[in-house]
Amino acid sequence: MLTLRPSRTALFALALVIFPAACGGEPPPATTAAAGQAGGKGWTPLGDMNLVEDFSEEVAGRLVAFSERLRRRDYSGARAFLAEDFKGQALAPLAVATTVSLPLGAERAVLDVSASARVDRDGFLTSMAELLAPWERVETVSFKVAGAEFGQGASTVGRVHLKIHFQGAMPGGAPRSVRGHATSGVQRLSGVWVLDGLELESLTVLSRGAALFTEVSASAGVAHAGVRFGQPGNMNFAFSGAAAGDVDGDGDFDLFVPSRPRSFLYIAGSENGHRVFADEGAMRGVAEPGGGTGALFIDWDADGDQDLLVADVGWETGDGGVGGNPLRLYSNEGGSGVDGPEGQWAFAERGSALGFDALVHAYSMVAFDRDLDGFLDVFVCDYGRLEVEPNDSWIAASNGSPNLLLANQAGERFEDVTAAAGVSDTHWSYAAAAADLDLDGDQDLYVANDYGPNDYWRNRGKGSFENAAEKHGALDLGNGMGASMGDLDGDGRLDLYVSNMSSTAGRRILGRLSGADGAQTDLEKTAAGNTVLLWRDAGFEVLPAAAGGVDGSWAWAAQLCDVDLDGRLDVFCANGFVSGDSAADT
Repeated sequence: MLTLRPSRTALFALALVIFPAACGGEPPPATTAAAGQAGGKGWTPLGDMNLVEDFSEEVAGRLVAFSERLRRRDYSGARAFLAEDFKGQALAPLAVATTVSLPLGAERAVLDVSASARVDRDGFLTSMAELLAPWERVETVSFKVAGAEFGQGASTVGRVHLKIHFQGAMPGGAPRSVRGHATSGVQRLSGVWVLDGLELESLTVLSRGAALFTEVSASAGVAHAGVRFGQPGNMNFAFSGAAAGDVDGDGDFDLFVPSRPRSFLYIAGSENGHRVFADEGAMRGVAEPGGGTGALFIDWDADGDQDLLVADVGWETGDGGVGGNPLRLYSNEGGSGVDGPEGQWAFAERGSALGFDALVHAYSMVAFDRDLDGFLDVFVCDYGRLEVEPNDSWIAASNGSPNLLLANQAGERFEDVTAAAGVSDTHWSYAAAAADLDLDGDQDLYVANDYGPNDYWRNRGKGSFENAAEKHGALDLGNGMGASMGDLDGDGRLDLYVSNMSSTAGRRILGRLSGADGAQTDLEKTAAGNTVLLWRDAGFEVLPAAAGGVDGSWAWAAQLCDVDLDGRLDVFCANGFVSGDSAADT
């Protein structure tokens, strides 16, 4: 039986307990003029915040089902979600008000919603069909409830503020998305919510003439599908990641992908002038045991070839046995051709003999030379086992598993120096990055933590650290999932990009609360999304969200890279959550 902890959205429901005084009173004013039939009739606003939020969630659930009908272009089925007397604005055709040219040949077009035609239910669905008709593929249709108020009249009615998002591709794969905001009237008829009107506030189209990237996983030989989450063999929250490195010394990057029930080592080659990969995991000794989280290729023993370090979730069982997997160290036995013919080389797991076999709840690792002795040390982000002991706080959790700093002893073995180096910590650590942030000649460490503030471990010299996150403005309270470093503003100093969760529902709930104080501000930050921290002389400065680049939804790791070769770093951020074939299956 699969047992999951409560959804993180429950975090924001806790606000009702933390701020009881805010649960009553008048609902927030509507963001625009009244929308639809509900807005045109007199009704008494509801002041019970719990009931208002219950209704908000009910409407949000209906909108998920409505969106799925539209994604499948089932306009007949979508009629049931609109009131018979629906009155609103058409989504198409709309004239373009302004256009802006963007990098890589992309274009942003702001549509003139003020001139949108007034339509009934069938007219609205016809406009939706017209909007999506040219699209070759519709990947996403989303109507999210960003705000809502409800009241009682002849029936239960309300107004909801919607975030609209469509995403897909035109013929030939040219990407296109539509984003906007609207206010809609809703009615609860026979226990079911329907939209009775829609007033557009904004609508913007982002497009590009051709796809920027082409999906080649299958033709390149790396299209293996792992065990679906929630099925035997993939029952926990330890997501895998991957590692890249030249393990056979031929100048090409190879890939290691932890997976269940076995892992994969894809060795790079070429075929008819195209890059292809062949799985040699079993041949090279890294296919089993399956599983693993963060993985690293590093030459830990400085012998000229790439070794493989694999983090994992492991624990001691009640009978003294081992559950899961310990940390693993695979020594490269001749991958570069130095110690043997290339066709005969393999990895040998030597973690136990080399001090790299701790039973921890590790989600990722980072390698860096903390003491400048020429050998790479390893910091292990130790998370925790939620099914055994859940986090003790949503914004200041301190009952995670202890992190590890494993010092490289001249390429002979690793030694645990966590306490001696001053980095003992029991935050729920998810990811880390290391570099010389303060330009004093040694490498510092930044750790992204879930359920609380992050850590900036400043290297004081010779591998001893102090936590300077608060002093230098780098706490970044949130649900930290990734940390990346790069010069984002071109001033020659490294900046930080931190991946966090963002939640429309969370912002909606917290927006109802009155009398903001420090605790509410902390909660709001946990729903705010990713953060850009720019290094300044006195520490880090948070770049305003309006500057862009932070709307990563449920974000995980991010990479900073110059995609368009214009000399400036761009951001690629992985995102998403466990879902089935549609958004309704989340």
